[in-house]
Amino acid sequence: MRPWRRSWYYTEVGEPYSWIIGIISVVIAMAGLKAFNIHTYVSPQSSIIVGVVVGVVVHEMMHRNVARRYGMRSSYVTNWLGVIITLLTAVLPIKLIAPGYTKVYSYGFSESRRGILYSVAAGPASNIVMSLVTLVVGVILKVFSTLPALAFTSIWLLNFSYINFYIALFNLLPIPPLDGYKVLRLAVSLWLLMFFTSLALFIVTLLLV
Repeated sequence: MRPWRRSWYYTEVGEPYSWIIGIISVVIAMAGLKAFNIHTYVSPQSSIIVGVVVGVVVHEMMHRNVARRYGMRSSYVTNWLGVIITLLTAVLPIKLIAPGYTKVYSYGFSESRRGILYSVAAGPASNIVMSLVTLVVGVILKVFSTLPALAFTSIWLLNFSYINFYIALFNLLPIPPLDGYKVLRLAVSLWLLMFFTSLALFIVTLLLV
């Protein structure tokens, strides 16, 4: 009897190559063939691309780094099935950005429950913080700016904020295997605070962009 072997598309790629593969696949999914045109990155569309790439990278890095802070092993990995699905959405109006995920290994320390909670919550929390900062700056520029360059910057920041609130809100949905499901199981009050904060600010940002 032949031993079971994992199919090639489930093969995981570890760091640092996982970051390179993940970022490239996300950029192509968001911009399609325009990803290879330098003008894409100086246009208003760049706020969406940069918002998604920065939002996803920071989100996953916070998962990883907070887990490590609590003594757990953690790394970002990609798998080829996720990369292929992400790339295929380049031709679709709705994007599915899932080239990889952050692996966390707990050793059963007494602080691991708290560490797992904080490492899971750190991802969407980072998106909320980035969104809030860019929202405030974008609104200030929109209200007080009369120069075209500052008006462009305001639109760029508000789009960046909108994208990251969306990333936070989506990840906080209480559906497995999303972060929201895990946070809800570990701390209901924290999930309520994060979910409704991201929902309210997402609506505010949506009205401004």
